[in-house]
Amino acid sequence: MRKLKKTKKLLPALLASALVFANPISALACTGVYVGSQVSENGSTYMGRSEDIGNLYGKVFSVAPARDIAENEVYKDTYGFTMDYSKFSYPDRTYSYTYVRDSVNYNETMKDANGNYIGEAYAEAGQNEKGLSMSATVSTNYNNDAKAADSLVRTGICEISMTSILLGGAATAREAVDLLAAIIDEYGAGECNSIMFSDPNETWYFEIVSGHQYAAVKMPADKVSVQPNIMLLDVIDVTDTENVVVSERLVSLAQENGFLETDENGNIHVAKTYSRENSGAGQYSRYWQGLFYVNPAAAAQLDVSNINNGINPLPLYINPVERLSTMDVLRLLAYRGEGSSMDSNANSGIYAIGNERQGECHIFETRQDMPDELSVIQWQAMADAEFSIYVPYYSALVTETNELYHTEALPRNYTDGSDTEGQINLNFHLINDLCYKNRANCADAVKSYFEAYQESLIAQQEEADQVMSLIYVHDKEAAKTAATETGKELAAQVSAASSAVLSELRAYLSGDMTEVFTLSEETKNMMPVYQVNEDLIPEHTMEIKFDADNHWNECSICGTVENAEGHTYENGICTVCQAKDPNFKPSKPSNNTPTVKPTTNNKPAPKTGDSSPLILFAALAAVCVSAITVTEKKKSN
Repeated sequence: MRKLKKTKKLLPALLASALVFANPISALACTGVYVGSQVSENGSTYMGRSEDIGNLYGKVFSVAPARDIAENEVYKDTYGFTMDYSKFSYPDRTYSYTYVRDSVNYNETMKDANGNYIGEAYAEAGQNEKGLSMSATVSTNYNNDAKAADSLVRTGICEISMTSILLGGAATAREAVDLLAAIIDEYGAGECNSIMFSDPNETWYFEIVSGHQYAAVKMPADKVSVQPNIMLLDVIDVTDTENVVVSERLVSLAQENGFLETDENGNIHVAKTYSRENSGAGQYSRYWQGLFYVNPAAAAQLDVSNINNGINPLPLYINPVERLSTMDVLRLLAYRGEGSSMDSNANSGIYAIGNERQGECHIFETRQDMPDELSVIQWQAMADAEFSIYVPYYSALVTETNELYHTEALPRNYTDGSDTEGQINLNFHLINDLCYKNRANCADAVKSYFEAYQESLIAQQEEADQVMSLIYVHDKEAAKTAATETGKELAAQVSAASSAVLSELRAYLSGDMTEVFTLSEETKNMMPVYQVNEDLIPEHTMEIKFDADNHWNECSICGTVENAEGHTYENGICTVCQAKDPNFKPSKPSNNTPTVKPTTNNKPAPKTGDSSPLILFAALAAVCVSAITVTEKKKSN
């Protein structure tokens, strides 16, 4: 997480001047999370993070449009990092992407020579139009040996710019890994960080361990990972170039300077070699809480008072005892050790995963066997996770977000009861602040309502997917419109719900407070309607119906089986029936468009039998290689 340059403003002027060129002060508190597809209830892969930066922090959720890179253009941020695009395999035109950036009121957003804003400061979390998702960063620390051998570079790449550069220029998780590696090779790194990238096929975990050294691994499908500001990479095989990416001198630098740690086979143990020996009690308590959340028995065996990263480092991977649901993953970032021996509600001295310093929280859910641009849902909360709602977005298709996310105002300026005008980030920060300060009286009612709201959104995701898929297979531009409209509408609903809660909280706290806080029935009945605009489903949009081998059984109009004489197929309709329907205008399939059957109206087919989203999207993810054959798209993690 964040290095806070702005904290220098608290120093005397002379000292502040002396520190202008120093690395920013570290604020360690973020928690990253990963859940593999084999240990989730629905086969999804999840990755994300809480951005722990400070109570009542101002963030903006929006979309960066694609833009052309000018000849000889260079990138420069407010920390002094400068990058020449021409040195890398960077596209001439960037990819559009979502981002969750800092308010410009923190004075770190990039400006041009005329003072105009030209980039995002701390874009933190986003997905681009190619389906690449990124969460950055979780700050870490190296040890004195690594610092002496390869110290951080004052003008190297830092968190402030990382997400914008990589989402704008990489199309896959592996491309993002390679691009970040190349940038560090060329310019060095200004911070030790861990970063995660995911795409529809795989997830990568990347650790920057010194000024020019790094290591990245492809994440396994059968593990969970909780990452609370600790270097966690253990033994890796640097020769396994399919699953591991490392800097050229990761091993030799440590060996030449006498601090290399290896296993019995001579493979480097990254954490033992590069990590600071003591990451701090707040890091270990959060790791323990995350471990307990997914494997209580394993947590019972971990003594957080006896950890030394150079001797007995914590593992990157955890084996969960049960499969995790979407709700489980979202609530992990809100967990405070409830029900355990390290309950932060019972002992305020235990630093929790779910804490009041979270500026925003995000989880990227990658669903299996779906077209790339529909496969990932960005679950986005704009404040502390404990008293917030994550809103789902098809972020690869979203072209803009609701203006309710766009305020640059800082939540800390509204604690006196000022009107928030329904701004989502302000509302949820203020609700969290009030609930943290009045936990005994207010927490249960607010948390119960928000969790019910969240469960409702999750439950409605399947039907939203069905309608989105019907639109997507026919018209990608219409799918962008649908994704954008749906996101805006959900944001409006969530804003209204949060405004109602905040209003009732403020009214209660201004009264006698003799009874615990309860929400009105009117507010509790405000539940989301997660509905994609079915009017965007064109005539003859396709209903998906495949046989067991993902091939067409028959023409839905005349019933003729595929390959029958005189009956060839385009988009699942035999040519004889096409000729009989002059209004039918088949679309030429793209490489990512499945072959599907038509409906006779504009509505999605009703769900029948034991159909599920996995069955539905096994078809959707198929690549249309001919007019009559659909091959299932396989994905790995």
